[in-house]
Amino acid sequence: MVEKFNPKFRKANSHLSSVVKLLKVPEFKRSQGHVEMILTTVLFIGALIFIFIFLRSPFQSREISTEKVEMVLINNLSYNVGKLSVIVDSDNDCYSLNNVNDDYGNNFIEVHDSINKRKYTIYYGDFFDSSLIGKISCSNKNSDKFKLGVYTKEKIITKNKIQNLKIAYDDYAILKEALKIEDFSFQFKNLNNEIITELSVNHLIPENINVASNDIPVRVIDEKGNILELILNIKTWR
Repeated sequence: MVEKFNPKFRKANSHLSSVVKLLKVPEFKRSQGHVEMILTTVLFIGALIFIFIFLRSPFQSREISTEKVEMVLINNLSYNVGKLSVIVDSDNDCYSLNNVNDDYGNNFIEVHDSINKRKYTIYYGDFFDSSLIGKISCSNKNSDKFKLGVYTKEKIITKNKIQNLKIAYDDYAILKEALKIEDFSFQFKNLNNEIITELSVNHLIPENINVASNDIPVRVIDEKGNILELILNIKTWR
């Protein structure tokens, strides 16, 4: 017996086939979407790595240097000290500065060499001990047998300016603004690396920040004309 073709069955079968096709298409697109999302993420991460490493993004931490702080501090601590050497003919002779006072002034102190008794060094400046200014220790001796050296000037750190800076450091915010530098602290040490408390500050540096530190050999002159060979340690941070 031959079955008759049923149009309704064909339509139903065709409709079922279409539904199957519709169900399969989203699955393919969904897989393709996952691949695209992974590729996009990889490209984004790669771009970030390129920006931060190769282009040195401004968000990346910059290296800290003490150079600017060193320059500002040393400039503020220094003074142009005048210097004149005097050599007398013998230990019993003396000297006079009458012929050069008009050129160099009377604001000087004398330092007598402890080894070579014939040598005197005259320093000119306005920061010396007032009880020593303008005084010549050998004035009672013969004062016409001597030779004067060449007058020079040396920019040198003075002890009184260090002490003044330490006092100003008590108002740290005001001092930092006046100097226009980053956060800093300083210490002076002798050649045995021992801290000289009267010439140093003790600043509590915050934790977990970048700190730069540098030691600089310096010469310091005190109020009596003594030259000190010291080490200046400067720390700065941001």
